[in-house]
Amino acid sequence: MQRDRGVRWGGGRFGARAEQRGSAPLAGSALPLLRRPAPRARAARLRAAAGGEPADHSGGYAAGPGPGSQQQAAHSGSGGDKAPRGGAPKRHERANDYCQHYVDTGQRPQNFLRDSELEDRYADYPHLQRLAALKDKQVRAHTTPPYALRADLRKLQLSKEVFGTKFDVVLIDPPWEEYARRAPGLVADPEVWTWQEIQALNVGAIADVPSAVFLWCGSAEGLDAGRHCLRRWGFRRVEDICWVKTNKDAKARTYLNSQEPGSMLVHTKEHCLVGLRGAVKREVDGHILHANCDVDVIVSEEPPLGSTEKPDELYGIIERFVNGRRRLELFGEDHNVREGWVTVGRGISQTTFKKQVYAGHFRSEGGVPYDEHRGAKPPPGAPVLVPSTAEIEALRLRLSNPHNDAGRFRAR
Repeated sequence: MQRDRGVRWGGGRFGARAEQRGSAPLAGSALPLLRRPAPRARAARLRAAAGGEPADHSGGYAAGPGPGSQQQAAHSGSGGDKAPRGGAPKRHERANDYCQHYVDTGQRPQNFLRDSELEDRYADYPHLQRLAALKDKQVRAHTTPPYALRADLRKLQLSKEVFGTKFDVVLIDPPWEEYARRAPGLVADPEVWTWQEIQALNVGAIADVPSAVFLWCGSAEGLDAGRHCLRRWGFRRVEDICWVKTNKDAKARTYLNSQEPGSMLVHTKEHCLVGLRGAVKREVDGHILHANCDVDVIVSEEPPLGSTEKPDELYGIIERFVNGRRRLELFGEDHNVREGWVTVGRGISQTTFKKQVYAGHFRSEGGVPYDEHRGAKPPPGAPVLVPSTAEIEALRLRLSNPHNDAGRFRAR
């Protein structure tokens, strides 16, 4: 059966225009690709074949099979009044009422987003799909073994002497007070840090120049406190990645459905602030900030109640965008340990990190150690960077900004 055409995930800011031209869309935007809704006759056939999917008589865009179909089908099948063509639905009709469906069933509206999984997101955009696949292959070919360091960050003094080198990327998932407050007694690790304690971490001592920091900050006080932390560490905020949490298995297990004290809405998302350090620009430093084939929204299932685990998709976003090979994660646990990263936290069961061995991964071909005090950005081909290929660079040029004439011939 041919699928109804509604709100698609991905496609980029200019995806609709690119699709009309038959060319690849621009990557890097979280806006969904809006396609024309199907004609009414075809939409009716699709609803009938799917067992009564809800129609959208308001002329808006659908996000896939949605709620509200049974009540609407009962009215429309009774021979009653129908909505005028192109007009608003009658009061007794419901047009994809995802909010009311959430109130009635607990199913979140984002559960009905189509093509939100990584394997489906770029299925219709072969250039983006090819670029992401090539980039992932290149990262894996120049990765370091997984390293873990069991340590209490309240006592560990973050410094180059501890790790043997500085880092190009620092990922931080601190135990905000919000985590313990929203699931009292259920959080596996009851440790809680105030935002002042998080801000006091000496992240600037282990971050190279240039470098990037990714800070998970929840959805409450961390949104403001996280910005203070970035400034204290010497970073400027440049992006905000939003994790939209689904609850597709709501009938089988319990999810976070309570409302935060003092909040206006029920929180079903978390934020990760992105900060940059140093004078680095994608227009001229494409060998440092590289393949921009991801969006700033992650849609995935919420972890079990009490867990603070974050989606693994963020690792891929970081590895494709930041070309630096020295990656550090703070407040990590055993499930965070992965190739290419040094994971530090008191939740680590076994230490495998040795600073001399780790620093040895970043020597030049002549065996000379990499020097962070060189006073300049790492040049192309530096041992701390993931090397590129001709095909990757060609795809990056092809996906340049069509609204910038100079950008058409410049790597993003």
